[in-house]
Amino acid sequence: MKLVLYLLVVLVCGACTSKEINEKRQNRRANIVNVKDDVKEIDTEDVLIGAVAQPYMCGEYLAVIDYKSVDNLVHVFDKHTFKHILSLGDRGQGPTEIAVIGSIAWNEKEHDLYVTDNGQRKILRYNLDSLLNDSLYAPTVKLKFGNVPFPDDYYYINDTLSYGSFVETSISSFKQTSGKWNMITGEAELIDYVHPADKKKRVTFAVSPRYNTLVECNRRYDLISLYNLDGELQCNVYGPNWDENGDGKEHFVDAAICGDKIVVSYIGEDWNHNDGARILHVFNITGDYLKTLDIGRRINDLCYDEENKRIIMNLDDEYQFAYLDLEKYISN
Repeated sequence: MKLVLYLLVVLVCGACTSKEINEKRQNRRANIVNVKDDVKEIDTEDVLIGAVAQPYMCGEYLAVIDYKSVDNLVHVFDKHTFKHILSLGDRGQGPTEIAVIGSIAWNEKEHDLYVTDNGQRKILRYNLDSLLNDSLYAPTVKLKFGNVPFPDDYYYINDTLSYGSFVETSISSFKQTSGKWNMITGEAELIDYVHPADKKKRVTFAVSPRYNTLVECNRRYDLISLYNLDGELQCNVYGPNWDENGDGKEHFVDAAICGDKIVVSYIGEDWNHNDGARILHVFNITGDYLKTLDIGRRINDLCYDEENKRIIMNLDDEYQFAYLDLEKYISN
C-alpha cells in the first residue's frame, strides 16, 4: 500500500511539473475574402509624408511617423475625421531634437506621446495638451538609456510596466524577442523561449492586457507563438508553409490584436524577391484560423483603431494611407 501511494504521489507531481507545449497545425488557410473595394483612402490633406511611414493609434489621435522627413518626424491626426492637428519632432542632434527616430508610445492618462530617439538613446515626452495650447512648448526628456536592452517597439501601461519587442545583438547574432519593461529601473524581463528550429529569431509582436495575451509572429517561419503576460508559452501555431528547416521565405510582417481577434499581414514568398504583404490573416485569440482578407494592395504597416473597429494601413499603392472597417469581417 505504501508503495502504491508513493507511486501515485510521483505521478501527480510529475504531471504538475511537466507541461506539454500546445501545438496547432493548420494545413490550409483558404477562406479568402476579397475586400479591396472596401479599403477607403485617408486624405492627409496638405501634409506630405514619405513612403516609409508607420501609423500608431494614440487615444483619440492617429500618429504617423515619417522616417524620411527632413523636418517634423511625427504627424498627428484626429482618428475619427483624419483631420491634421499638428506635427512635431524636429530632426537634429540637439537636446530636444531627434537624431534617429524609433517608435512611439502613448500615455493615455497624461496625454503624453513618447518618442524614442535611437540615435541619442533617449525618449522624449511630448504632452499633446500643452502642444495644442502653447506654440513655444518644447518636449522634455522622459528617460535616457544606458547599455541595457530597451524595446524597439512597445505598448505603454505605466512607468513600471510596458510590453515590448526587444532587439538583442552581439558580435555574431541578432535576435528579437518580447517581454516586460520597467521604465523607471530600466529592467526588462525577456521571454527566453526560442523555437528549436529558429536560430535567428525575427518577430513582430502584439499584446492585449484584456485577454492576457502576447503574440509573436515569426518573419522567417510560418509560425505564431502565443504567450500569457507572464511570458509563459501557451501555444505554437504552424501554418501551411511551415518548414522546420527554413524555406527562405518572408512570412509575417505586422500584427495587431483587434478585440478578441489576431490580425496579421502575411507574405509567404521569397525573402529577397516578393511583392510585400497583400493579405491579412485573421485568427481568434487562441490562434485558430478564421479567414484571410485580400487587401489587393501592398501593406507596409498597420495599426488598429479599437473604438472605430478599423485597421489603419500605410500602403505602397495609389492610396498611401487607408482604412478597412473590420466589424463585418471579424464580428463573429
